[in-house]
Amino acid sequence: MQQEVKSILLKLVKYNGNIEPLIQMGYEYVQVINFLNILLEEKLLTRDNNQILITEAGLNEIAFLNKKLNRKNASLWIEPAVESRVDKIDKNDVFLPNQNELSF
Repeated sequence: MQQEVKSILLKLVKYNGNIEPLIQMGYEYVQVINFLNILLEEKLLTRDNNQILITEAGLNEIAFLNKKLNRKNASLWIEPAVESRVDKIDKNDVFLPNQNELSF
């Protein structure tokens, strides 16, 4: 699991968020469940009355990943839109986005 995905998933559990950003990044529901199971095995998350909660180790992992991924202040609660990134192209190339993929 990528560290960025791990950070997003831990924050989603912490703030009771929606997994839709991970689905839009191209992950399937089964993959997200597998990621959650990995985090449960690593004791970063725990189950309590059919709820998944973040542990103290999970909170420490968020702080560690924020430092490692160089996220400060606002970026602690605002995640970059990874699904909107495009591959680098040469400065002389022309980029025309696919009209069907635009969100506006």
